[in-house]
Order: sequence, then structure tokens, then C-alpha cells
Amino acid sequence: MIGTLLQINGQTIPNIKSYKVGNNKLWADAERNMNGDVRATFIGVFPKIELEIGGVLTSAIVANLCNLLDQPYFSVTFYDPKTRTNRTAQYYASDYTVELMDKYRELYQPFTVNLIPVSKR
Repeated sequence: MIGTLLQINGQTIPNIKSYKVGNNKLWADAERNMNGDVRATFIGVFPKIELEIGGVLTSAIVANLCNLLDQPYFSVTFYDPKTRTNRTAQYYASDYTVELMDKYRELYQPFTVNLIPVSKR
């Protein structure tokens, strides 16, 4: 693997437990005719990144991740298994939930979040 697995706005994302890159195809004006044939306009492939953040999640790590993920849009540099290189593109984050595990030690449970691309590959 080349370089860092994932960065948001130049910051390396720690504690990545699971990393999946989905090659999601987007179609417009999709419909089937009476013969069952599909007619649609292919828009492109949009590489969605599915992350599970795990390990020991301190309040400092979670606060930093929340600050990055709560921005409307951000720059993501990620390892693309298709090209076997690092790519950079604009993304936004899906909804995510952080769960407090131990309030005295300020530790959090692992959580998942999806990074959704703004533009096609």
C-alpha cells in the first residue's frame, strides 16, 4: 500500500478498524420498457468510503474526528484499490453516532461513518 490510508484536510485519520471503498454507479433517467430492457444514462462511478473507527477512542480523538466530519465538505486523500494509488477528492460525511463507553475515563465506543464523494471518479 502506498503512503497513508486516509487523510481528511491533510490530517491522517487514526484508529481505522475497517476500510471499504465502494464503487457506486449512478444512473439518471432509468426506466424499463415493456420488453424489460433497461434504458438509462450512466452518470459515473462514485467511490464511497465506508469507515469503522475503533480501538481506544479518547475524547481528544473523537473531538478531532467530529470537527473534521462535521464540515459541509472536505478534501479526502485515500488509497484507491482500483488504481493502487492515493487519490484526492472532495467529500462529505454521512450521519454518524458516537457512543460514550466510560464517562470517567472519557472513552468512546467504535463507530462507523461513510464518506460520500461530491464528484464522480
